Amino acid sequence: MNIKLIISYKGTNYYGYQIQPNVKTVEGCLKAAIEKTVKHKVKLMSAGRTDTGVHAAGQVVNFFSNTSIDIGNLPKVINFHLPDDISVIGAEYVNDDFHSRFSAKGKHYRYYIYRGKYRNALYENMMHYPYPLDINKMEESFKCLIGEHDFKSFMGRHAIVKDTIREIYNISITDNGDIVYVDFFGKSFLKNMIRIIIGTSIQIGSGKFNKDHMEKVLKSKNRKKAGPTAPSKGLYLMEIYYD
Repeated sequence: MNIKLIISYKGTNYYGYQIQPNVKTVEGCLKAAIEKTVKHKVKLMSAGRTDTGVHAAGQVVNFFSNTSIDIGNLPKVINFHLPDDISVIGAEYVNDDFHSRFSAKGKHYRYYIYRGKYRNALYENMMHYPYPLDINKMEESFKCLIGEHDFKSFMGRHAIVKDTIREIYNISITDNGDIVYVDFFGKSFLKNMIRIIIGTSIQIGSGKFNKDHMEKVLKSKNRKKAGPTAPSKGLYLMEIYYD
C-alpha cells in the first residue's frame, strides 16, 4: 500500500529536512519513527527539502508498507516515536503511482515578518524588523516576478541546478499591523529563492531602493545585485498541491 502523510515541523533544531550524515534532520527523525511503527525499512519520498531552520505546516511524504495499523490511527502511533517539534497531522492511502514530489502541481510558502518595536517571545519564529516598511512598494515590486523567469539573481550562491528557470503563480502580501506575511505560490523554487526575494523587497520597503529595483535585479541575473538572504526562521512551507 502507498501511504501519504502530511507533516508539520518546527525547523529550529534541525539541519534542514533532507537526511545528512552526522547531523540531526527532520527526514532522519521521521524515517526512524515510521520504521519503528511499521517494523520494517521504508524508502521515504518527500515533496520538498526545506533548508536549515525553515518550518512546515504541510510537508508531504509517501512510502510503501503493508502495515496492519489502521490508517486513522497511524499518525498517532508514528507521533509516539517523534520529538515534540515534528508531527504527523494526516494520513491516507493513495494510488501506487503517486509520488509526493513528482505528482505535485504547486507549492505554497509563507514568509512572516514581525514589526513590533521590541523582541516578542511569541513571535520568535518570524523575522524581526522593527523599522518602517512601505508595504505598497513591496507589493508593487513583486509584480515583475509573476510568471516564468530566470531567477538566477535570487539563488543561493552554493546551489547546484541544471537551470534557474522557475515559474511563480502568484505573490501576495498581507499587513496585519505588527505582523506582515508574504505568500508565494509556484511549481518549485530555487535554494534560498524566497528568502532572497524577501531580503530584496525589504530593501525596497525601507526606502533604500525604489520599487523598480526588483525588476532590475531579476534582469541582471546577478546574485550580488539582490538583497541579503532573509532569516530562515521566518519561512514556512504551508501546503503542497496535487490534482
